Amino acid sequence: MSLPYDVHRLLPAFLAAAQAQNFSAAARQLGVTPAAISKNIRVLEEKLALRLFQRNTHNVVLTDEGKVLLQQVAPLWQALSATLETAGSAQQTPSGTVRVSMIPGFGRQMLMPLIPQFLDRYPQIDLELSLDARVVNLVGEGFDVGIGSRVDPDSRLVARPLYPMQMVLAASPGYLAQHGMPMDPDDLLQHNCLLHRNPATGRSAKWPLRQLGEAKTLELHGRLVASRPEMLLDAALAGLGIACLARWYTQQHFAQGTLLPVLADCWPQPTQLWLYYASADLPPRVRVWVEFLLEHFRHRPA
Repeated sequence: MSLPYDVHRLLPAFLAAAQAQNFSAAARQLGVTPAAISKNIRVLEEKLALRLFQRNTHNVVLTDEGKVLLQQVAPLWQALSATLETAGSAQQTPSGTVRVSMIPGFGRQMLMPLIPQFLDRYPQIDLELSLDARVVNLVGEGFDVGIGSRVDPDSRLVARPLYPMQMVLAASPGYLAQHGMPMDPDDLLQHNCLLHRNPATGRSAKWPLRQLGEAKTLELHGRLVASRPEMLLDAALAGLGIACLARWYTQQHFAQGTLLPVLADCWPQPTQLWLYYASADLPPRVRVWVEFLLEHFRHRPA
């Protein structure tokens, strides 16, 4: 099919509306009226002879045809935008907004202390941080960078190792004095285990451990289940049981003695956190952010 010569001017409206699933939000993003967004999308649908959105009074939802178009167009548009931005700002100070998706614990515990340094170093860059405990579609959702152990599979993404996330078992001295220190993983079946429930799946996380070099996954039970690791940390500090948490939550408490390591010889191997972005040809605002992250995390221990 031969595309109309002016279809490119209609694509920003489509991409913004597909990301926001709302014409008004798309209009605010592009600095135009909702009527302009609606008109451009209607014209695009007519030119392509496709229905791209299902519309109702509250929001808009991509049709199957719209989802296919988004999947095909979004990475190409992002690459074109990055190329033009790089060409136009090669001699300029990096500026603009960097949109980042990351797992919440890493963002709050590890990254937030470094944010003032980055913003001070690059005063013309703004950060938009989305703390998501889910798999994100980096390109389709409009993120420049993602940080996590996995993303929506896409062979076009660049993935660089960033930080090894170590999961640990921890309990308060008071709890262990009352209930005893577990000596092997099976002893956990006799303890109150503080369990994390994934809000996306509704399932409680299993504890991946090692015993004599072999992987051992335990499905445990406990009287307290929470969807936020911070609540499990508070519960462990209160002496309510044994928690399985990323080490960034417990490191300070281990040093202070308010929590003690449990079954340290059985902790799992660290899980690699990756730094994801869509193209090796990054605009300056994204490139300096990527370099900043690699500078601070690539060689830090778990």
